Amino acid sequence: MNHEDKYYRLEAEQGVLGAIMIASLNESAGMLDEIISQMKSGDFWHQDNAALFDVICDCHAQRMPVDAVTLGAIQRYLPSGTSTLQYTIDLCRGVPSAANWKSYAQQVRKWALVRQFRDLGRIVDSGVYDDLPADEILDQCDLALADLRDLKASGKAGYKRMSDVLPMVLDHMDDVLNDKAPPKLSTGLADLDTLIGFLRQKSMVVIGGRPGSGKTMLGLQIMNHVATRGRGVGLVVSLEMPGEQLTLRTIASLGGVDLRRMDEVKCLEQEEWNRIGIAAGKIKEAELYLLDTPGLTMPAIRAEALKLQREVGLDILMIDYVQIVGTDGKSQNRADAVAKVSIAIMNLSRELAIPILVLAQLNRGPANRPGKKPQASDLKESGQIEQDADAVILVHYDRDSEMGQQGVTELILDKGRQAEAGSCLVQRQGQFGRFVNFAGREPTQEEVEINRPFSEQYKGRKSNESF
Repeated sequence: MNHEDKYYRLEAEQGVLGAIMIASLNESAGMLDEIISQMKSGDFWHQDNAALFDVICDCHAQRMPVDAVTLGAIQRYLPSGTSTLQYTIDLCRGVPSAANWKSYAQQVRKWALVRQFRDLGRIVDSGVYDDLPADEILDQCDLALADLRDLKASGKAGYKRMSDVLPMVLDHMDDVLNDKAPPKLSTGLADLDTLIGFLRQKSMVVIGGRPGSGKTMLGLQIMNHVATRGRGVGLVVSLEMPGEQLTLRTIASLGGVDLRRMDEVKCLEQEEWNRIGIAAGKIKEAELYLLDTPGLTMPAIRAEALKLQREVGLDILMIDYVQIVGTDGKSQNRADAVAKVSIAIMNLSRELAIPILVLAQLNRGPANRPGKKPQASDLKESGQIEQDADAVILVHYDRDSEMGQQGVTELILDKGRQAEAGSCLVQRQGQFGRFVNFAGREPTQEEVEINRPFSEQYKGRKSNESF
């Protein structure tokens, strides 16, 4: 027996998969749901078994029959080159009954835990061999232990009576009544707060837009507001823009310094340097963290977010952007890959109990539509994003229109679980990399024609910002 083969039990893994097939054939929906809910592909050591379980989950999620023919049609061959059809037929023959599936599942999960402990030792050995500092080795172990705790605890969740949840709901209402509840998380834009009802815990908030629309600008501005004005802890996961560029944009936004001028530092006036100093001071005091490694997968993002939450705290997370989050390569197409990322983000928002801002690209649909207004259905590569989101905010900036030329941008709430669909206007200050509140009405045609500055409309307007 190969040394690695000692770290799993093939019979137990096949027993679980065979039980799933039998439960499906017997139309035992309850058993099928229970088995699938308690397992994940990472529990299986044998690559064919892990791949087959992924295909089973895809079929089950799409309410397709979980049988040898269907599975074989979706994925003809397993990683080893074995026919999926033949492998599943053999599974059904080798497991005559599903009665012992719990025992099989327990065995599979126990050996998954054993492998986790083995890998923990390898992390230490590798770190020592690479001459890493002890603190860094311990950090890596800490992340592995977090995953280990998740593995050990998963599968224990189940149904509960609503009456058990009731005391928590009433306690929260009482805290709000007596001003004991945490303050609401603000976007920093008064009309947007009113539109969406502030940022809520355990929510996935999608900010969608075409390239150049200002979605990154809006997302980063919200993060800056939470960290600097609200004194919250934020993590920006930027998979496209490096941390240096994000920081430069933040300086421009907080200090009101023209981004184009910051490229010519020798030409900056003293007043501009003063503004840069003020912005830098705000950034130094803010608990705002960056993660800008390209190609990060959701497990890696989750690990870093959990680590930050344990060590410092975490109030809000932003991912820029969802379509370029790395995948495990197991998905058959981009839509499936993005869908899995979206589900992982939704689950992470619940796990961390924070709002997650998810930036997303739109397809070319709006460009071919009268008025060019985007819709949630325009989210690129996956309708799953729209389905998972608690709120979808679409940034509509038509630079070819008269209002667009004046910097007027419409923020459209296309979907909100706890807010009605609607929109609000903001004023784009692209030179500063930010939006500001749009004070009052849309401009008349006459005002557009005479090119009246919109800045005149802001005088005397102040908004009460809350965290």
